[in-house]
Amino acid sequence: MFLRILFALSLVLTRASTLHAEEDFLVQLNTRTFYAGEDYWGRDTDTNFLPINRLDWLNERLMEIPILDSTVIHIKELNRGSESLWSPTGPGGWYTNSESVPAHLRLPGYRVNTGKGGGGFRLLNLTPDSAQRQYSLGCNAERDSETYEFCVLRARYPLDPLVMVMTRIYNPPPMDQITEFFDEIAELTVSIALCLDITDQMEKDAKQSVHEYLVERDTARCVEGLSS
Repeated sequence: MFLRILFALSLVLTRASTLHAEEDFLVQLNTRTFYAGEDYWGRDTDTNFLPINRLDWLNERLMEIPILDSTVIHIKELNRGSESLWSPTGPGGWYTNSESVPAHLRLPGYRVNTGKGGGGFRLLNLTPDSAQRQYSLGCNAERDSETYEFCVLRARYPLDPLVMVMTRIYNPPPMDQITEFFDEIAELTVSIALCLDITDQMEKDAKQSVHEYLVERDTARCVEGLSS
């Protein structure tokens, strides 16, 4: 009888341990569930974002992709006032001045604004003219900078309007390469987020999906079965 009790108890503890581990490996951001695959620093203090580069198994692969060098990627849950992130005037409506932006920092295909009066020129807000580019940027630059010194790319997540894929970009490329660079970063990071999204496919092997995308650039397994 005692052995039966021990056996039953072991099953309960094993199941509870497994559930706890699975919970540790999943991150809920608004309506979407993302696979993390391991615990990571900061999970207990900030539950509104998933820091991709803190996942060792994934960061090792990302470090092998040259375009992601000097970048930090987060999947982040937004608040109800998040629409200002995509506005030409930017967060807080502060970016209303385009005349003070030097010509060499006005990126074709984007509306580039700085603060009122140009006194806060160092901060720039970029919004694409084309609706096909579903992202905006906040960048830093001095008047004599040859290119942007630092940028944060804020990409819309297609499956939830209150989820954003945010990429901090250190040392962006020269201006003649930067448009293609931004497009590639947005496509790459959103696709990675889609691969990690298991909301509608809880049995999906997210690690394998990410691998297939990063190695073969095959997004089929990342989006198959996901609601649009």
